[in-house]
Amino acid sequence: MGVQQPIIALVRTKRQHVGELGRICFEAFKDVADHHGFTPDFSSVADARRAIGELVRRSDEFYGVAALVDGEPVGSNFLTLADPVTGVGPITVDLAFQSQGVGRALMRDVIEFAKRERIERVRLMQDAFNMASLTLYASLGFEVKEAAALMLAQPAGAPDPAIRPATEADLAAIETLGVRLYKTSRRNEVASALRHGRTVLLRERDGEGVGYLVPGMFGHGIASTTDDALALVGEAARRETFRPVHFFCPLSEAELFRAVVRAGHRVVKVMNLMALGPYEPPDAVWLPSVAY
Repeated sequence: MGVQQPIIALVRTKRQHVGELGRICFEAFKDVADHHGFTPDFSSVADARRAIGELVRRSDEFYGVAALVDGEPVGSNFLTLADPVTGVGPITVDLAFQSQGVGRALMRDVIEFAKRERIERVRLMQDAFNMASLTLYASLGFEVKEAAALMLAQPAGAPDPAIRPATEADLAAIETLGVRLYKTSRRNEVASALRHGRTVLLRERDGEGVGYLVPGMFGHGIASTTDDALALVGEAARRETFRPVHFFCPLSEAELFRAVVRAGHRVVKVMNLMALGPYEPPDAVWLPSVAY
């Protein structure tokens, strides 16, 4: 006889789910990272609970779905909603319920939500060493578009006078950069980062913005040149109170990757940027987020 599949109920994530979903998130990421010899993305259960709690609390910016079995949470998934391109994750399933259809149900739910909301472009970042998730996402229609190295940033030795903290007054310039180089606006995402007190840095030349960076796995950036990107990353690591500071470097940007390695930034792991729906590669120098 085969293993009986659990009866899964899918509901919107609620505050009362956060404690258990945070535990599940931490243990799931730790299990797969330990198995492959990598450092987990979350340092503790408390760290994962803070992250899940923030996503649940900001329900206007994130769609969250929880999987329940016998009324108890066994997994969750999220979808960013701020801008035209949406990003999936984190998706996690309790270790006791893995390989029983929970992850597939959670992925199908966010895909169906995107369809109902007429969202055409859905993306995610997948750990390249995780064959189970790669197979799942591919089976649901996602295609690998880029490989990106998650990097540990090293602080610049001195302040860069061309870089300053961005403000809401800079959002129009940031949107212009994004549309021109990313081929899509991430204005609302950056505005949210500013509202919630996150670091957003802008680099200027001759009075015009030539790049910006929201540091961290959930951040992103774009720059006109490799030197602009290097300056932003180094300055972010120098300024950021909460260490370590991470950023993503697309491996297709060979010049940038060589430059960040020469500058002392260290590779943590490689992830795959996967897309469902239309995808247009960005121009110039771009630094994706864990969502896209």
